[in-house]
Amino acid sequence: MVYRTLPLIKPPLPYGIPLPFWKKQVNRYRITLKIEENDQYKIGDVKVTGAREFNENAIKAILGLVPGQVFNESKLRTGFDNLKKLYGSRGYVNFTPVPAQDFDEEKKLVNLTINIDEDRQFTVNRITFSGNVTTRDKVIRREILVDEGQVFNASLWDLSLLRLNQLGYFEEVKSEDAEIKPSPTASTLDIDLRLKEKGRNSIGFNGGVSGIGGSFLGLSYETNNFLGLGESLGVTLQGGTRQSQYALNFTEPYIYDRPVSLGFSVYHTSFRYDQARELFGLNPSSLPQGLGLENRLNFEQQHTGMTLSTSYPPKLFHRLGLSYIFDNSETAGINPATKEYFAAVASQNQNSLVGGNFTTYHARRLAPSYTYSTVNNPYRPTSGHSFTATFEFTGGFLGGDINFYRPSGEFRYYKPVNNGRNTLAIRAMGSFIQSFTNLSVPFYERMFVGGDFDIRGFDFRTLTPISFITRTLPVTDPITSKTMNKPYDDIVYVGGDTQAIFNLEYRIPLIGQTVSLVPFLDTGNTWVLKKAELERKIVSPGLIETLPAQFLPGTNSGLRMSTGIELQIVLPVLNAPFRIDFAFNPARIDRNFIGPVTGIPFGIHQPAHDFKFTVGRTF
Repeated sequence: MVYRTLPLIKPPLPYGIPLPFWKKQVNRYRITLKIEENDQYKIGDVKVTGAREFNENAIKAILGLVPGQVFNESKLRTGFDNLKKLYGSRGYVNFTPVPAQDFDEEKKLVNLTINIDEDRQFTVNRITFSGNVTTRDKVIRREILVDEGQVFNASLWDLSLLRLNQLGYFEEVKSEDAEIKPSPTASTLDIDLRLKEKGRNSIGFNGGVSGIGGSFLGLSYETNNFLGLGESLGVTLQGGTRQSQYALNFTEPYIYDRPVSLGFSVYHTSFRYDQARELFGLNPSSLPQGLGLENRLNFEQQHTGMTLSTSYPPKLFHRLGLSYIFDNSETAGINPATKEYFAAVASQNQNSLVGGNFTTYHARRLAPSYTYSTVNNPYRPTSGHSFTATFEFTGGFLGGDINFYRPSGEFRYYKPVNNGRNTLAIRAMGSFIQSFTNLSVPFYERMFVGGDFDIRGFDFRTLTPISFITRTLPVTDPITSKTMNKPYDDIVYVGGDTQAIFNLEYRIPLIGQTVSLVPFLDTGNTWVLKKAELERKIVSPGLIETLPAQFLPGTNSGLRMSTGIELQIVLPVLNAPFRIDFAFNPARIDRNFIGPVTGIPFGIHQPAHDFKFTVGRTF
């Protein structure tokens, strides 16, 4: 062994994040070790003694020790851990394996004898809880899969801790928080589970500016453990320049002490989508005056309604749900190009965009769902995965004046890395919408992505197929004073009937759970697959002309991509983090087009990079 002093160097920082101008130097030593490998040994005979609960072949299979393979101490320890879990599932909490090794130097073999000390099989005498000041014992006990009077099962106990963490009522519950106390004389044990409750009530007064809601001011109250009974209650009162929301929701997770949830919500929302803010690169000065591009308002919409929902877990971590949504909406302020385009589309409600300044839709929706989730925390997940599938059915026997179906699915995956300090998070989601009658669904139900909650580097609702429309503009001849209709080209963000989104994040906590740094990559798009639903019929004297859907090149194909870094700060008054995003967009549309009728050029220039801030997680 050789020691040698090295020059002064700068040690690495926590999490591998460099700080500018930070120079602290320490002494380091380089240690050189001379390794003598000696001979390689393989597994010879494997024997098991003392086992009564399981036969010798089953134990050998769990240990994974196959004669003739290279002997591996790490694999042997892993096998003992698996064997301990197996015996723990049968109540043998004092199980001890004792290996004995016999070396055959001539054949270079390790002959193993595993002596099993099973001890006693324990049953559960008493389970007690401490630290739950507000939460009732029965709320905790219904998540515990181990019952008093039954044989203790270590595997079910670990799943019980996961179920408690999924509630979100407590600080992370770890295995060391449970004191398992076997009786020294009897074959029984007691369990004392120590809990630490999180703040169950969140009362927030918030305001600011976000990329979606504009400037806003709001008051909210939310609890996921109302009166300590596990019920959730939420009230939201928020007004803004572009988005307002007023809602009351309540959910009872257990009806008559059975795992059937029942909930309701009533709401009123309004949203003003200002396309002039979102269409970067569209230069009104390059087009004829009078198009309204300088004040291009896509639509204003209000929703008023209520939702009734119920769910039931047929198996552990599986849940079937059903929701009924009664929704009335009013749409106004539709820009002339969108209004003229969809007025010629064979829609479900032919009067929806013809005449007047607004339209009213009555939607009656039924949405069955299936969810599987092993995610360990609903607010700060660090491990597990989940899958959710829904099938929204609107109209038909439910009534209303809208008819379509919309299947959708979402997969999430969380993996702890760097010894559990950081988290790798993945989300993949997709959906499709289709009318029952092959008529177009209302344009506001079509799919638009882009923004803080799907593909961060792009502006809200700007990732969509873009079609064009030839319109006419009254022009007065200065010489003859006659007014003529002059054609010109305009564009319409028509929305897709199919969408797919993929998100990847690497979450790095900097200051506890308060401040995190999150490098991310988002990709996805929306597409029109059912082009026949966007055919337009132009009626003129003695002629009905059918125009197929046409899109600007590149807007109905390919993927968009955004990558960058996000800073998350969890504020005391909010349940979700305040986020600051800086994104680059390597896959975007950045090109000029020529109007097919007028030949006048215009451009769609999605941003190469973007800087945004908002409240809430992407997923």
